[in-house]
Amino acid sequence: MKQGLEKKRLKEFFSKQILSSFEKNNFNFTDLDLLIDTNLLTERSGEQFKKTTLTYKDLLGKEISLRPDLTVSTAIKYIQEKKNKEEKYCYFGTAYRLDKKGNLKVFDQIGCEIINSNNKKSQINLINSVLKPIKKIKKLEVTVGDIGLFKILVNSLELPERWKFRLIKHFSRREYFEDLLKRLETNYDLNQQTIEVDTKRLKELKKMDKNQVIGGRTVFEIIQRFEKKLKDPRDNFKGKKNVKIIRDFLKINLPIDKVENAIRLFFFNNSLRNKDLAIYLKKISSVNDALGKKYTIYFKTNFGRNAEYYTGLVFLAYVLNKSKLIEIARGGEYDTLLKTLGYKKDIPAFGGAINLNQLINL
Repeated sequence: MKQGLEKKRLKEFFSKQILSSFEKNNFNFTDLDLLIDTNLLTERSGEQFKKTTLTYKDLLGKEISLRPDLTVSTAIKYIQEKKNKEEKYCYFGTAYRLDKKGNLKVFDQIGCEIINSNNKKSQINLINSVLKPIKKIKKLEVTVGDIGLFKILVNSLELPERWKFRLIKHFSRREYFEDLLKRLETNYDLNQQTIEVDTKRLKELKKMDKNQVIGGRTVFEIIQRFEKKLKDPRDNFKGKKNVKIIRDFLKINLPIDKVENAIRLFFFNNSLRNKDLAIYLKKISSVNDALGKKYTIYFKTNFGRNAEYYTGLVFLAYVLNKSKLIEIARGGEYDTLLKTLGYKKDIPAFGGAINLNQLINL
């Protein structure tokens, strides 16, 4: 009982201190809805949310979910209020999420979000705002990654477009992604018999009326798809070599002041070129310049895959206690989330939150 009251006092103390810090950085406090229309999560935001949300039906039979995190709730609020300019939110509340075994995890988040900002420094400012209240924690470390860098890597490889699409789309699904790499390594989807069948079908289709509709598509559209499929290189694209490059890239884990040169060298040594690489490396450099002297920061290319909606820069603040990682705060860039939730277009968005329960336990 006494311990429970002490934790409650600590929660109130920390929440007031942290929110005050956020408000000094021009974030505006907002109350967020506890319940979310399940359709927004499942129909528009992928299977990841469906697996992790606690869902029930209201009296009218409509499916409602408890919010799985407060970033999603903030994005929905922005949409519902029909905003079209930069907004800086801060919040405090409870999130509810199911783990892989179906067990419910309840945790308090206190964080901030910047939505629709054109300020190039907004991401750095937000990371700094989240880290500042926990700066005095002993042995605090920060891991940074960038999902966009993986897309740059894949698009630099000599691979059929279908393979690039698969790898990028399923990057967050670790087990399935690993299965994809194994298939790519052996050119598993190559089948000469299938190619011959496709060629025969194409010849037959070209004899038909181009405007005839089959399975919802015109014969002309089907012919285009077959021709693209046949032109797409189906063998000799060096699957094994490309898989090695991907695996080696995902092993990069270095202090942030060393990673920019390491990635440049990696691309050079593997004869990879991409004009957008410099943009992502500049982001890494900006984080290092602004925060590298304040915190122990590592850059990890394999980090940030656990949330489907992350699209770019991601960060995690933690401490290691007897080799166990205790997560204190995390966040990242989610430029496509608002559109998937119903906004009219993709807009820049970046957020981060502190796990208040872990902070109190420390």
